[in-house]
Amino acid sequence: MSSQDKKLYFPNLNGLRFLAAFSVMVYHFFGAKVLYGHYGVVLFFVLSGFLITFLLLEEVDRASSISIRKFYARRILRIWPLYFFILLLTTLFLYSTSNLDDSYTQALPYYLFFVPNLGLVMDYKIMYAVILWSVGAEEQFYLLWPWIISKINLKNLLAVFLTIIMFWSFGPYCIDYINHNYLSDLEPIRVSAIFLGRMGFGAMATGAIVAWTSRYYPKKLQYIFHPLFQISVLMVTFTLWIGDLLPHKPIIDQIYSILFAIIIANLALNPNVIFSLENKILNSLGKISFGLYVYHTLIFKITDGLVQEIGFECSKLMLFIYSVVLTITVSYLSFNYLESPFLKLKSNKFTVIH
Repeated sequence: MSSQDKKLYFPNLNGLRFLAAFSVMVYHFFGAKVLYGHYGVVLFFVLSGFLITFLLLEEVDRASSISIRKFYARRILRIWPLYFFILLLTTLFLYSTSNLDDSYTQALPYYLFFVPNLGLVMDYKIMYAVILWSVGAEEQFYLLWPWIISKINLKNLLAVFLTIIMFWSFGPYCIDYINHNYLSDLEPIRVSAIFLGRMGFGAMATGAIVAWTSRYYPKKLQYIFHPLFQISVLMVTFTLWIGDLLPHKPIIDQIYSILFAIIIANLALNPNVIFSLENKILNSLGKISFGLYVYHTLIFKITDGLVQEIGFECSKLMLFIYSVVLTITVSYLSFNYLESPFLKLKSNKFTVIH
């Protein structure tokens, strides 16, 4: 097998994808008092930054350049079919329930042009598709990232990543301070500050640092591979997240991003990781995690409606279980019959690094 044909595989990440999606599902069903699932989205962002950056750096090493055309084609084939399908489903559902009103019309352009996170900030939302705000953030990241990796000297990338992290961590606060004290609280400036917090670039750049370090300075990772360090990070992450001990602010997202990046580095790259998510069930659930993520709010609503329609009494926990099972079923069918044809085309025609 030539170096061009050599396939990459990172263990445990499918399982981690499922856990991230499941945390969001728990959050949307039970509320923040049980689990603040927004950090599951942050985990997705860090994962994306790690994987996309690693693949782009691998492409540079193998081919001495990045095919930006193929990169965009891969992202389109992976994201657009399901993205627009859930938009169609929510539109049909809202129409069938007589909820297709002016707010939908106002929000739709933000979703069609992949800035639903801006629409969210401006309170233009499509019910049961609000979850797509984070997909829009990733699309914005993908739009810029191959240019950054291909045009900047590889040795200078770390400085770029750190600059992005600093700007997206502290930028919203600086903009708010200037706006409040010197610009009379102008609404467009206020919206811009909140929008920065909904872009997730700091989390994605944190994942990118892991990818960059693992490729060019792998020995540096030995410090975070130590078993005691792994245990400490897991305990801190679990305690902070489950206990909801930190305020919900953009700067806190960056703290979780660092913790998640360390966990991802160990799961994906450390042969002596202290626990494993590598099994058939989690792998299968991880493969359909995109579907779990985008379908669940609509399916939760439909499941609740069906249970009430047939007059079936059940506990909230049982309703959650029914909803999750139905979401998994729909996501499985979606992956195999909607997404897979596009994924095959992506793999056969546009994938440089498998």
